[in-house]
Amino acid sequence: MLQEWLASLPLDRIPYNAVLDLVNNKMRISGIFLTNHIKWVGCQGSRSELRGYPCSLWKLFHTLTVEASTHPDALVGTGFEDDPQAVLQTMRRYVHTFFGCKECGEHFEEMAKESMDSVKTPDQAILWLWKKHNMVNGRLAGHLSEDPRFPKLQWPTPDLCPACHEEIKGLASWDEGHVLTFLKQHYGRDNLLDTYSADQGGSSEGGTLARGEEEEKRLTPPEVSHGDRDTQSVRPPGALGPRPALPESLHHSLDGKLQSLDGPGAHKEVGGAAPFLGVDFSSLDMSLCVVLYVASSLFLMVMYFFFQVRSRRWKVKHHHPAV
Repeated sequence: MLQEWLASLPLDRIPYNAVLDLVNNKMRISGIFLTNHIKWVGCQGSRSELRGYPCSLWKLFHTLTVEASTHPDALVGTGFEDDPQAVLQTMRRYVHTFFGCKECGEHFEEMAKESMDSVKTPDQAILWLWKKHNMVNGRLAGHLSEDPRFPKLQWPTPDLCPACHEEIKGLASWDEGHVLTFLKQHYGRDNLLDTYSADQGGSSEGGTLARGEEEEKRLTPPEVSHGDRDTQSVRPPGALGPRPALPESLHHSLDGKLQSLDGPGAHKEVGGAAPFLGVDFSSLDMSLCVVLYVASSLFLMVMYFFFQVRSRRWKVKHHHPAV
């Protein structure tokens, strides 16, 4: 949606304040807004504060490590063609700079300093990230951030990949060759679904389930279906049809308003809000201020007259004329 809006503007450059107003829903343009309700597809937790963004970030970088290994031509022209650590180092810098959990970022940086330099091939990058993800799962198992419906396990579990598990001298171990094959299949581009709807029930059609969906199917009781939990469509924006083009009059209107944003101190809201003391107030905000001001004034006047009358009565009651 944001990309379509940017592409539709007849401007050579977009002022930063214009984009900021758009993502903060201050540009009241019909049909262009960011929803306040976040619905994750493969990382929806049992509560809104669980899974979600951290889960999706892990999935993204697992997918990127697999893509860099299976389709190295994707890095042509980026300057990272011969760097097996390209995805890992990018993830490292992203987590260090942007990830909101400082403690999590510090733990990831410790793991990176410890062994990331040992990665010499793209396949080793896939396995390195998988091992570290399992280390994090082991450390956070039972933590308050763990979703009880999606416990943090050593993944893949035996029911997902029996060949990935082996026993050596009575001790459970990983068969990394089979793990690598499983990860490439699971996070490969042929296994990605670009459409999704919760009311379609199980999504086994069209390939293997994504990791979060596999866990959900395994951990959800048979009598509870996806449709019973939430019948609202959660198709990603890319799965929707093309949005209608903005009318020419709106192009010219946006052109003038966006250019006015580019000047110093000329930050204005498209929705008709008036800046006052450095803060944008809408007409509703101003109306509420006036109502509260009038109500406060009336209250003070009533209290003033009440105490005036009470004071006079007290003086009359206790007045003793001289004899």
